[in-house]
Amino acid sequence: MGRAARLSGDGYDLVIVGGGNAGMAAAATAGELALRTLVVEKTDRLGGQLHWSSGHFSGAGTKRQTERGIVDHPDDHFADVMRIGHGRANPDLVRLAVDAAPDAIDWLARLGFPFAAAAPSFVSGHELYSAPRTYWGGEDPRTGGRPIYETLLPGVAAADITVALHSRVVAVRPRAAGVDLDVATGDTHRRIHAGSVVLATGGYAAARDLIADLQPEYATALTGCLDHATGDGHRLLLDLDVPLTHTDTYVPTMGMIEDPERPGFGIPLHRARVIVNAVERPPWEIWVNRRGHRFVAEDTRSPFERERALMAQPDLEMFVIWDQAAMESAAPVIGPDWTRAGVETEADRDRWLHRRSSWHELAATVGIDLSGLAATLDEYRRTPDVRGREYRPVPLDRPPFYAVRCVGGMLLSRGGPTVDEWLRPVQHDGTPLRNIYAVGELLGMGQLSGDSFAGGMSVGPALALGRRVVQWIAAGLVTA
Repeated sequence: MGRAARLSGDGYDLVIVGGGNAGMAAAATAGELALRTLVVEKTDRLGGQLHWSSGHFSGAGTKRQTERGIVDHPDDHFADVMRIGHGRANPDLVRLAVDAAPDAIDWLARLGFPFAAAAPSFVSGHELYSAPRTYWGGEDPRTGGRPIYETLLPGVAAADITVALHSRVVAVRPRAAGVDLDVATGDTHRRIHAGSVVLATGGYAAARDLIADLQPEYATALTGCLDHATGDGHRLLLDLDVPLTHTDTYVPTMGMIEDPERPGFGIPLHRARVIVNAVERPPWEIWVNRRGHRFVAEDTRSPFERERALMAQPDLEMFVIWDQAAMESAAPVIGPDWTRAGVETEADRDRWLHRRSSWHELAATVGIDLSGLAATLDEYRRTPDVRGREYRPVPLDRPPFYAVRCVGGMLLSRGGPTVDEWLRPVQHDGTPLRNIYAVGELLGMGQLSGDSFAGGMSVGPALALGRRVVQWIAAGLVTA
C-alpha cells in the first residue's frame, strides 16, 4: 500500500491524520492529484470504522439515480437533512456535504464500487428521506463498510502515498508556511513538516472521559464502535483553542446489549442486538424501564419517536420482556440471524438473556420493580392500548418469561470543531487554523444530522468532504 513508511525530516505536500473512511478518500484523491502525501494511522490497518460500519451513504443527483429514473437534487437532500434533524444541523456543513456527495458517489462508481442492486433506496432504520438516495455495497449486509474500504484501498497504494501504521500525531503546530507535526511510532518521535494537514481522526465514542466531559447527562451510553475512536483529533484541536459544538445533540442507538465481559461497551451489533425496528420485525414483546413502566408504543414506525422516548428513561435503560408464546410464534427478537434454538441456548447461559418461570422471579433477576411490572402487564392486556400500540398478538401470560436489558448506545460521536467554509477549524477568537482541515466523524454527527440520524450522513460526508478538501488544496483555492 503505497511506499513503506519513512518518517524523516522531509516535508510532504499533505499529511492525512487518520486512515479511516475520510482519510482513505482523501488519500486516494491525493494520489490521483500526485500530491506527496503521508497517511498517519495509529492502528495496524487502514479502514477505521469501515470494518464495523453498516457502510450506508447518501447523495442526490447521482448518475446511478438518473439511470434508474429517480429525479432528485442536492437541494432536496439538504431540505430533508435539516427537516430530519429538526433544524439543528449546521446548514453550512450540510450544504457542503450534500453538494459534494454526487461527485463522490460517481467517483466510487468509476473506481468499481459494487453497489447493491437495490441501491439507491430507502432505509427504514432512520427517518425516511423524500426520495431513494441511500447506497451501500454488495448483497450481504454483513459486509458493512468493507466494500468501500476495498474500493479505496488501491488508490491509497499510489506512488506518491506513504502510509505509517502504528503511528500517531501527538502535537500539531501551525506555522506561517505549512504545519509541523510530532509523530510517535512506538518509542520513536519524529518531527514532520507538511504544506497542509487533513485531520481525519474519527470520533470519541470509545473515550469514556470525553463522553463524560462533553455529554455528561448521557455518560451511561454504551460504546458501540471500535475501540480506537478515542477522540484524538478532538484533543489536538482543544489544545489549539478550538471549541467544540453540537455536543448536545446525542441520540441513542437502541437495542444495544451490554457486553458482560466489557462493562460500558455494547456487544457488537453484528453479533447480538434487540430488533427494535417494527418495519424489520413486528414486536411481540414490550419494553419497560426499571420501574416496570412502558414508555412508548413498541410498534411505532418512527425511529425518532422511540429514540426520544428512551432518552427520557433513567440511565438510558430499557428491559425487553416476552413470554413463551412469543418465543414459539414470533421471529427471534435477538438479531441479526439468530434462531429460536440460539436464543434458548443463550437463555440457558443466563448472562444477558434471562429466562424464569414467573414474572416475580424475572423481575427480581433483572431488577425491575415487580408491582410496576404487574400493573403494566395488566394494563397492556386491555383495549385500547394506553400507548397507542396496535400490534398485540399475545397477552404475555404464558411462562416461562424472558428479559434482556438494553442501554442506549453511542456509535457515532456528536460533537465536533467549529469550522469555516474551507473546513478549517476555528479558534475561540474566530481565527481559522492555517493549512489545517477537519473531515469525517471528527466534525461530529450533530453538525451533519442535527438531533436525529439522517441516513448516510456519516459515511457519505466523510467520503465526499475527504475528497473535496484535497481537491481544494491541490488547486490552491484556500489562500486566506
